[in-house]
Amino acid sequence: MENEFIIKLNELLQQEDLLSISKEVSQLKGSFDDWLLHSEGKQQVEALKAKEEGETIEQIDYAIIKAQFSELFKTYKDAKKQQLEIKNKLELENLKLKKNLITELKDLVENEENIGTAFNGYNAIQDTWKKIGDIPRDKRDEIQKEYSRLRELFFHNITIYKELKENDYKRNTQLKEKIIVDLQTLRNESESIRELEKKLRIGQDEWEDIGPVQHEQWEGLKSSYWEVVRSIYDKINKHYEQHRASQQENLKKKQVILTDLKLFLEENQTVNGQKEWRKCTEKVLEFQSNWKKIGFAPKKDNDAIWKEFRGLCDTFFSKKKDFFKIRDNKDRDARDAKKALIDKAKELKSSNDWKETSHALIQLQKQWKTLKGAGRYEKKLWEEFRGACDYFFTQKENAAKALDKELILNIEKKQAFIASIEERIVKSDQDIKDIISEFQALGNVASAHYNKLMLSFNKAIQAQLSKSDMTPEAADLLMFKSKINGFLSSHDASSQYQRERKALRMKITELENELIKSETNMGYFSVSKGAERLFAQVNEKNDQIKKDISLLKRKIKLIPNE
Repeated sequence: MENEFIIKLNELLQQEDLLSISKEVSQLKGSFDDWLLHSEGKQQVEALKAKEEGETIEQIDYAIIKAQFSELFKTYKDAKKQQLEIKNKLELENLKLKKNLITELKDLVENEENIGTAFNGYNAIQDTWKKIGDIPRDKRDEIQKEYSRLRELFFHNITIYKELKENDYKRNTQLKEKIIVDLQTLRNESESIRELEKKLRIGQDEWEDIGPVQHEQWEGLKSSYWEVVRSIYDKINKHYEQHRASQQENLKKKQVILTDLKLFLEENQTVNGQKEWRKCTEKVLEFQSNWKKIGFAPKKDNDAIWKEFRGLCDTFFSKKKDFFKIRDNKDRDARDAKKALIDKAKELKSSNDWKETSHALIQLQKQWKTLKGAGRYEKKLWEEFRGACDYFFTQKENAAKALDKELILNIEKKQAFIASIEERIVKSDQDIKDIISEFQALGNVASAHYNKLMLSFNKAIQAQLSKSDMTPEAADLLMFKSKINGFLSSHDASSQYQRERKALRMKITELENELIKSETNMGYFSVSKGAERLFAQVNEKNDQIKKDISLLKRKIKLIPNE
């Protein structure tokens, strides 16, 4: 498999100047080591988990990747070493060439009297000087000062073309002042030291390329120039000193962590129980986290201390893996049973059969409580199970809220419709059916508001019926039909039908009992003139009861058999 670190290192190796990428390669090496440690550990955990679940996973041979990276890194170090040797040899050769040029310039300054020849000689020396590359850092200041001193002597010995030189002097002064300002700005900028060194050399080269200035201005410019150059060199040297000191400090910090880790592992050689392992693991991970926060130590010490630290961590996690391997085998039955409950909960969580699914999930939760713990997997399994249950009950709650909003809106619609009934003309059964149909089409309402709403609805229709030519009995049946049809907009229509049927039957029984009692009492009346009037009243009342019973029976027939 392709590895991003190997690809990146290959790309870096393609660069010609390997010395300029040392820091980037070192950082890449550190990142690769961290990645390798993390990936190997992660693969071990995944392999163990797969083994526990009776599965197999394809494992990556990180030894091959490590070997490939190490081979490339060795190639880089060898190539870098060669470049460094070449660079050092080249700088020594450049130093020799510059010393020769200084000798030539000194001879030119001291012995050449012909101005034209002197300028030609100087230009040749200057051109050659520019073409010569870097020299050893510890010789730069000395060589540059001597070269600058001879150039000063050379230019101050030139008296030809004084009038033309005045403008050159002025321009050269401005350019040198600009370089001084640029170098002062550069000194105060927090750039990388490599960039600082590079821009300083460019500034010095530009300074040397600029011609002479007025003699009375030269000392001040030269003093300002060398003051800022020296301060930049001081900053560069201080950085390297601090860098070396920082690496030593990093080594001390890593040694402290290593000592603390050793002590901690010695004190916790015997760890029993999931909680103890978790606490120890958190502590070891804390050691690793603190280690990563520390920068590089000196290279000769960094690799050795890292290997020792990583070895201690590897030993700890190996012991942990062995412990949980034994523990997991004991907890396997409970884990498998809880996974089965999780699968069932996930199958149910998207159901919108709120009643049945609620009952089913509650039963699963009860079953969960009867199972023993699943060890270190318990928390993860519980969160997965609870997540499936919470998802369903959240959806159920949201659906209920949406339904409540709809029912409230339906109340408002139906109230407005009831208010409009006054404007309708009701003369027939069809008129009532039309009104009821429109009323029901406005949707369901909450049970708590149903009776009050239906009372208003029936009252509005009754008011219209009173204006029609219908008989009281026909109007009563029509109103009853309205009431029964109104049940259709209720959640529990079937229950309402049953309650209404029961109430009518009870009323019929009550009237029948009253009729029997009345007819029985009639047998005790004496035959007389007054008794006849009483008989007539009772018979009239009994006839009305019979009519009421007949009307109630007709109403029962109007109730659907649901």
